[in-house]
Amino acid sequence: MPQRAAMTPEHGARLDTLADLIATSPHNLVSSAERARVRTEHIPECWALGDTLAGLGISSGRWLDLGTGGGLPGLVLAMRLPAVQWVLVDASAKKIDQVRAFADTLGLDNVRCHAGRAEVLARAEGWRAAFDGVIARALAPLRVLAELARGFVAAQGWLAAVKGPGWEHELAAAERAMARCGWAEAHVHAVTSPVRSTWLVTMRAVGAPPQTVPRRDGVPHRRPL
Repeated sequence: MPQRAAMTPEHGARLDTLADLIATSPHNLVSSAERARVRTEHIPECWALGDTLAGLGISSGRWLDLGTGGGLPGLVLAMRLPAVQWVLVDASAKKIDQVRAFADTLGLDNVRCHAGRAEVLARAEGWRAAFDGVIARALAPLRVLAELARGFVAAQGWLAAVKGPGWEHELAAAERAMARCGWAEAHVHAVTSPVRSTWLVTMRAVGAPPQTVPRRDGVPHRRPL
């Protein structure tokens, strides 16, 4: 079962600050309709994701938030799981510049931010098989994410994908991609969330990343496995 952590006044103040930073950013990190719900819905969901990861025994190591956007869930997870080293990645340099500034403002010394494409970074020295886990929220269908994430993850590492009610269909559609990319032990965990019905789909990496993945930039999205 997820291990719920009490949200201290300090946590609450930092999360309030983060919500304000995201909602008022000039770079449209969230849509105008979502700005008022960052603090009441999106941030609590990200905190609950941290509870779920803690319940799986994850309390240390090096994790990647792939497609972090405005810093969710990575910045919240960095508060919830402070002994984990978090690397937040997004293809947009403008977004990453903002997220890096947010991390500095919040005093999160367990966060690093980097702009780049997953297909490129996952083959680079210092990135390939260099992480204990990858988490992604609202990034791609599971059969695409299975390929994008695999190059980053060491043997027995995790992929944790945040999914809505369509998780069952996505998981069934991802079976071929999981086999090709070297994933196994898929499990689904319900997450208490005020945003939507939310599940965390997890799987474990078997051995080193196959040399064939990820394919070149853009191919995983255009031609999913």
